[in-house]
Amino acid sequence: MKNIKKKNIWIWTVILIILSIFTIIGINNKMNKNFVIKEETLIYKNLPKSLEDYKILQLSDLHSKEFGTNNEKLINSIKEINPDLILVTGDMFTVSDISIDMNEEDLVPYQLLSKLATNYKIVYVSGNHEEGKDIIYNGDDYRTRDRSKNNAYNRYRSKLESLGVTFVENSSLQNYNDFINIYGVYFDSMEKNEYYQSIDLDKTKFNIMLCHDPKYFDTFANMGFDLVLSGHVHGGIIRIPLVGGLFSPDRTFFPKYDKGIYKINNSYMNVSTGLGDSILKRVFNPPEINVIILKNK
Repeated sequence: MKNIKKKNIWIWTVILIILSIFTIIGINNKMNKNFVIKEETLIYKNLPKSLEDYKILQLSDLHSKEFGTNNEKLINSIKEINPDLILVTGDMFTVSDISIDMNEEDLVPYQLLSKLATNYKIVYVSGNHEEGKDIIYNGDDYRTRDRSKNNAYNRYRSKLESLGVTFVENSSLQNYNDFINIYGVYFDSMEKNEYYQSIDLDKTKFNIMLCHDPKYFDTFANMGFDLVLSGHVHGGIIRIPLVGGLFSPDRTFFPKYDKGIYKINNSYMNVSTGLGDSILKRVFNPPEINVIILKNK
């Protein structure tokens, strides 16, 4: 009799564990089919009056994911937010999504950004996936890449530029709205000590750095950037309650900068968990878009 009771307890325990696992998987799958809007207000001393309540929308790591037909859910949410500026921090497609002779207008991020560009200014820095294709098609040295070459990545960029999208890749957009300087760095350039060391910041402006990988925040904070926007880490992919993100794409555990707002001196950084998936699926880590509102102290 005791053996039967013990056996029943084990059976029910296994059943409950299995049901719990399937419940968690179901909740997580539902969570990953939607996105959340993360809004942060950042306080600055001596912010120009024209930037008071200025609203920046960050898009990152889409990886060709769609929310609704033709990303209509994402587009409608952005229209409701009505940002003053959209900043894109890379990996909008996955490297395998693009082939040299494909129609670049079939790329999910092209369809998304081309629709948004009719109403909003967009500034875009590439991530490791864009740069991976750029290197294959146009060469390793960013200074000698030939944008006239006929390949899908060059056409993707060119068509977005014709719609008003600005790419900042080891380059910058100066004096936007009279008070904003926006810089961007190629993914591999920080490791090679390229470009960023030559930047001479005009401290009378509001200086933004777009850098796909957040691990260089300390460097940019020491340079005096007001705001750094990054992605890449996907929030650590699997988020452990009270601990944080588990994995980094650099194959390290518990990345230092994985999600949200960080501050060093007078510099802020926002790390977006992004919208799309990497090889591993997100766990307790919903896709997100980010809204940064600037305020004067």
